[in-house]
Amino acid sequence: MAQKSGLGSALRRMMGGAPPSGRDIGPAAESVLMNDTRLRIFCSICNRPGSHVRELSRAAGVAPPSVLWHAGRLAGRGAVVRSRSGNRSVFCPAGMVEAGDIGLLAFIGERSRLPAVRLAMERPGMAQSELTGGAGVNGHALGALASRGVLSVVRDGRHRRYYPAPLLAQKRELYEKRARRFRQKLLSLFQEEGLSPEEQRYDRTFLEVRVTLGTRTESLRLLCNPFALEKF
Repeated sequence: MAQKSGLGSALRRMMGGAPPSGRDIGPAAESVLMNDTRLRIFCSICNRPGSHVRELSRAAGVAPPSVLWHAGRLAGRGAVVRSRSGNRSVFCPAGMVEAGDIGLLAFIGERSRLPAVRLAMERPGMAQSELTGGAGVNGHALGALASRGVLSVVRDGRHRRYYPAPLLAQKRELYEKRARRFRQKLLSLFQEEGLSPEEQRYDRTFLEVRVTLGTRTESLRLLCNPFALEKF
């Protein structure tokens, strides 16, 4: 039966779906990242690598089922990779993180742990009571971070003082060269997707880039080194 309306195909184009057979609708209509919601989710994955669906839902302001659908489209494009961390699916931008480090980033990036890591990096040597109060976490979270080798604990009389473990600095240094390659991968991806990227700034941690979506431009700030934990 002949389709009476072009609404279905228009929606498919808007959502980044496959174009109708036999019709050339151009690179912009085929672009996965030209969709505003999908681009926002992609940026959230870049800035919080190792995030699960609910974290991305909070970061991007999109309902979890929509996050999962859009992340699937991004994975199909090869823009992100989907992995398992415990009983959850987590997402990272393709080319950013080595497979063996995805679980570590997912562990650190939990809302119950990341604030403590950031505060310990900012003010090393804080007592446990200061760190739990300042970061809004509990002692169990600090114990888990110490057990995983993310934080180091030093006894000081009655107090336990927390410091960033050497692992974090080592990982950050190791990823500096990879971050440069990922920066170039991002620019190439945006170019292939028809977003006409214009690099504004790169400081070995973040890439600032302006992209074009149809008739408007948007400035993006994307993390390139996943172990710059005090910043993402």
